[in-house]
Amino acid sequence: MNHIILLQPQQYFAPPHPILAHPPPPLPYCPRPPLPYCPQPPLLCHAGIRWNKPPPGFVKLNTDASYKCISSKSSIAGVCRDEHGIWLFGFSCRVKSESAFEAELLAVREALKLAWDKGLKKVILESDSENVVKRIRNQVTRQPKNQFEAVILECQAYVNRDWDCFIQHTLREGNFAADSLTKIGISESFELHVWKHPPESLSLILLADKIGMEIPRHGALDQNQLGYLKVLKRELLQRNLHWHWP
Repeated sequence: MNHIILLQPQQYFAPPHPILAHPPPPLPYCPRPPLPYCPQPPLLCHAGIRWNKPPPGFVKLNTDASYKCISSKSSIAGVCRDEHGIWLFGFSCRVKSESAFEAELLAVREALKLAWDKGLKKVILESDSENVVKRIRNQVTRQPKNQFEAVILECQAYVNRDWDCFIQHTLREGNFAADSLTKIGISESFELHVWKHPPESLSLILLADKIGMEIPRHGALDQNQLGYLKVLKRELLQRNLHWHWP
């Protein structure tokens, strides 16, 4: 005859689990190196920045300026691309300016004029000068007191015409194409030069923008990125594919 013995809960002890019975030794203590001081979270400080394509139906017009205080001569430039990153046109020229602010402002005015004259109807203009963007958006003066306010009024007049035109700020790392175009000296002439096709020196930057390659804040394309872009460019050219014009 079988006998069943009932144990009280406090009398029952499960055998130790083989893993828990022999736990692994603790890992050696390894202190983390101290993080450098940063007013923002580290992820934001080291996040990559890239040129963002415009929404469907829009074009994006990036502008920039290079100011030389010694000669009071500046170079302004702009790059216009569609929603696929295809080059539509660019421009560059030399201007006389008394400050970097004025040079950036003249670049925006020239870009707006060209976009309007070319019949574009949906435009997003980007400048890496936050002061210029704020002044164009917020200035309410109708009677200009100086040359800056006069140019700002011109820009506002263009924006308020019968088209969809928006002006916004971008970081320098998202504006490399226009920045590079300011460094290409055509001549000492102040005549405006319109680029129907991009110069060869911009090919890698345009390719990086098209594929959405990120650039670290306050940085530039590193050697690994440049190497990858050169290989990709060579492969595209071998297949007779062009990424910066139709």
